[in-house]
Parts: sequence; C-alpha cells; structure tokens
Amino acid sequence: MYIFQHSIMFGVGITVMLQGVRMLIAEIVPAFKGIADKVVPDAIPALDCPVIFPYAPNALTIGFLVAMVTSVITILLTNGMFPTVVIPLISTCFFEIGTAAIIGNSTGGVRGAVIGSAVAGVLAVFLVGFGAYFFNNTIQQWMLVYGGQDFDLWGIVCGSIARLIA
Repeated sequence: MYIFQHSIMFGVGITVMLQGVRMLIAEIVPAFKGIADKVVPDAIPALDCPVIFPYAPNALTIGFLVAMVTSVITILLTNGMFPTVVIPLISTCFFEIGTAAIIGNSTGGVRGAVIGSAVAGVLAVFLVGFGAYFFNNTIQQWMLVYGGQDFDLWGIVCGSIARLIA
C-alpha cells in the first residue's frame, strides 16, 4: 500500500508540474515576444525540458528507469572510490537523462534511449564522484543532491584550472 500511495503521489506531482510548466509557458512566451522582437529580432524562446515530456512518455520512463538502475549499479561498483558517498540523483535521472532518452528515442529508437540512458547514468555517478574532490569544502552536500552533469563537469574543469594556476 505504501508503494502504491507514493507512486500515485509521484504521478500527481509530475502531472501538476507539467501542467504548471505548460501554463507558465503559454502566458510568458507571448508576453515577452514583443520585448524580444525589439531587443533581439528573430529570437527563439528557450523552453524547459518538461515541455517535450508529452511527446514520448514511454521513452521518458525507460530513460529514467535505465538511468536509475545503471547509476545504482555504478555506485555499488565504485564503493569507496570517491571522497564521499554518492547517492543516486533522482532528479537528474528524471529530468536530464529522461529528456535525453526522449531525444535518443527520436533519433535511435528504443535502443538509442536505452544505450544513451545507461551511459548517462554511469557518467552522472562518475561526474558527481570526481566533482566531490573539487567541491569538498564548499557546496559538496548540495551538489550530491541537486548537481547535474553540466554543473559537475564545469566544476571539474574550473577546479583543475584553478589547481594548475595555484
């Protein structure tokens, strides 16, 4: 009963979030269109990743599940390799890797969604783990919960450059 109740709550939360994003985009894009035409002619608005979720919900689910499984397996295999305990990044697996799975599904079919999600799940763990070396005395706890691949990658690059300079 616990699992059923929380799965329903998750589904309702995702539905509310998607409807909110659609409503926000429907209101904001036309409002800024006039300003954008004057400041930056022919500008194309950037939209958030949940906008493409309705186009391939099965690919989103496949991407999320594959990324979670591969990231948990990677965490178990790399136990003790990083300076901190790496936890599975559920929001990263859902929003970033799930969105990538939708794009992978559109270009490579189910195989593209599965392979891309598996690689991204493994990569997410390694980026968070190696990023922990650079964020050790600053925002490490925040990064472990909310960090994404882009944040960790730039942290590693900037941290490496800073250590070379110093």
